[in-house]
Amino acid sequence: MEYNSSMHHSNVKSVDSTVTTLITPDTPTPYDAGSWGQRCDIDTIRRTHVPNIGPDTWRPLPHETFVDMIEQSFDNHGFTISEPLHYRSKSVTNAKIKDQGEYGRFNTSYGIAHPLLPIIDGVSWESGWHNSYDMTKSAQGTLDKRTLICLNGMTVNDSISNFRRKHTSGIDLNRDGLFEHIYDLVNNTIGSLVTIAQAEASRVDRYKHTECNDADARWIILEAAKKNVIGAAATMKVLEHFEAPEHPEFKDGSVMCLENAFTSDGRGRNIFTQRERFGKLGKIIDGRFGFDNEVNTEELATNF
Repeated sequence: MEYNSSMHHSNVKSVDSTVTTLITPDTPTPYDAGSWGQRCDIDTIRRTHVPNIGPDTWRPLPHETFVDMIEQSFDNHGFTISEPLHYRSKSVTNAKIKDQGEYGRFNTSYGIAHPLLPIIDGVSWESGWHNSYDMTKSAQGTLDKRTLICLNGMTVNDSISNFRRKHTSGIDLNRDGLFEHIYDLVNNTIGSLVTIAQAEASRVDRYKHTECNDADARWIILEAAKKNVIGAAATMKVLEHFEAPEHPEFKDGSVMCLENAFTSDGRGRNIFTQRERFGKLGKIIDGRFGFDNEVNTEELATNF
């Protein structure tokens, strides 16, 4: 499907008129960005300087263009999306870029709904998209799930949910500013989200119905610290969230309770690193309990 750069979509989409019962999802819960960034609106993003004096092989993707592509693709595939939640963060100094602006990293998240998305009790679906002007982040997108009881977020296992593309010349070879290659990747990724969510719903069901004993919890927490999912100082905090959760829904000692212990500890932390870290956590948990052999991720992956 071709990207129409002249289309400017409203932030909230509606699906085909034959679908009349779909409710617009809630906007993802905002957090105080603190030291890692600031919440902003699309007009601020449009005013943010896009550098262009750098290596000939580098093509920064204007975040407003990326957002237009994402919203157009959601519309193409019959999704309803919420108002977006935008963050921007200050650039990391890069000597290769001669005209860097103050802000160079971006994240945009949406609550999403679709007639075919599986319904999981107590969980909502979201989608998050990273971009950068300072070469620190590829353009990338994920499917996320959020626990409604405590508004904790968790990225779906990133081996099957991520679209990721570096800002090399291939994304805008002739410097025409259309970024058609990126749009194809975004459109194909969004087209696969329902299938990925269905697989994730099966995984959540296994998490809810599998016991996580103390030995399992401690092994996973330490392994997560080794692989930089959490800092060493957070290990005891995660264990405390598992042993004494804030909400009674997470007191049954299941794998789902352990996952929630991690997201409770991570609530409101740096969103630019959160998705990658929690993607690693999913692999650790699935490997411990043998779940990684139950879903054929190769068939579900969006490979580009």
